[in-house]
Amino acid sequence: MRPPGSGYRGVTTAQRSAAGAHRVEGDRTMSLSTEGSTLVDEHGRQRILHGINLVAKGSPGATEPSAFRGCWTGEDLAQLRDIGLDSVRLGVNWAATEPRPGEYSPQHLDWLAQQLDLLHDAGCAVILDGHQDLFSQSFGNGAPAWATLTAQRFEATELWSDAYLSSPAVHEAYDAFWADAPAGDGVGIRTRFVAMWGMLSQRFGSHPAVIGYDVLNEPTPGSAAPQLFGAIIHVVAELTGQAPEQVMADFADPAAKLSQLAQLEDPSLHRTLGDRIAPMLAEFEQGPVHALYTAAARAIREADPRGLILREHDYFGNIGIPASIPPLEDAAWAYSPHGYDLVVDTAAMPQASDTRVTTIFERAAETGEGLGVPVIVGEWGAFGTHEGIARHADAQLELFDARAWSWFYWCWEPGFAATEAAARLRRPRPRAVAGRDLRAGTSAGGGWRAAWTGIDCDAPSEFWIPPEREVEHLVDGRRQELRREQATVLLAPGAGEHRLRVS
Repeated sequence: MRPPGSGYRGVTTAQRSAAGAHRVEGDRTMSLSTEGSTLVDEHGRQRILHGINLVAKGSPGATEPSAFRGCWTGEDLAQLRDIGLDSVRLGVNWAATEPRPGEYSPQHLDWLAQQLDLLHDAGCAVILDGHQDLFSQSFGNGAPAWATLTAQRFEATELWSDAYLSSPAVHEAYDAFWADAPAGDGVGIRTRFVAMWGMLSQRFGSHPAVIGYDVLNEPTPGSAAPQLFGAIIHVVAELTGQAPEQVMADFADPAAKLSQLAQLEDPSLHRTLGDRIAPMLAEFEQGPVHALYTAAARAIREADPRGLILREHDYFGNIGIPASIPPLEDAAWAYSPHGYDLVVDTAAMPQASDTRVTTIFERAAETGEGLGVPVIVGEWGAFGTHEGIARHADAQLELFDARAWSWFYWCWEPGFAATEAAARLRRPRPRAVAGRDLRAGTSAGGGWRAAWTGIDCDAPSEFWIPPEREVEHLVDGRRQELRREQATVLLAPGAGEHRLRVS
């Protein structure tokens, strides 16, 4: 039975018909399932997604549906395809979708349907992303005003994300969400959020572009967040022989903060910090966060039994704090970590540390291995228009290739195709491999290689290789014929040890 507020209350039958006018009928772009830690497509091939985030956040306080419409065009989507990207994590804004309790905006649903049609036409598979920053549209983006239950005044911080740690308004609003406190109509706001996912899966679950659902971007504690940050400061101080007051003061100063972050260039110190803080987050991950995912999965499955459900870690997992995530009782779910070095969203981004980000994603790998499910990195990068980020981008792409992880780069913005970040993403990559145990990465001399144990199936292995680069396919050491369609390279399936070499 659906919770209160489910369905299309506030949307008439005629409006439902109009909202469905954009539906593209037919098979999904792909149908994914999980086989242990491997994503598997409808042909039995190991599938790896390489995508980007498209998120129209709207300005703080925005209420009109038009305020939440992204400015990307068909030409922009073609440019994404031209650098080999095949999937999108598409932001769904709660404030735009449900402007009043239990009433869903036909205008915004129409717009989402149009985007799904465009993305399907561009050959992109889509994960619908319940995006938020600072919980609410009143503070950043996310929850509508009616679901923002706080009497506190919000004050923005110089670095926007610092408000997660310092804003009583954000803390109180998040506490109310996790407690499922009732809005003015008497229905719990978390219950309403789950009902929205039930509606979205009913509305879009059969769209051929949609392959899954990312329920909530970076779940964050409320009033516990500043205490957790304080604990991080104290552990860093203890491990480095400093006074906590000095470490805290340095984190408030951009130049001094870089010096403090240099302490985490020691992977053992970084890992010890994570191990000390992780138990403090266990109750949050295993309690209200797990309850949210369990309820959302149940609501989604009423309409869509097949779509992947992405389970994120909490906000503090982004910096390498291991997440105590219980398994989701569902047949098709994946772990979706985010990871950024702590210079993200600052002018120091070109100084980001490969060592620190490697530790962050190694901790994510340990979580994924413990859960025994595929890893799909929901966010990484955030390079914007910065120059000098090639080294840091390449280091992460090598990590992802080596583990055959799917990923979504953060994020598209106007002019993205001309950025250094876009240039680094234009590299060889596997899309679907008729086999298992895929390994890939750059080789000596600037080449690229992949290896896998082949299987018989009814579809070829598929790689995206820039057309100017030469390709060689070997099975058990013997060179094979291959088929090339511009940047798409197709390789015959079959048993044996497969090797792909790219100049």
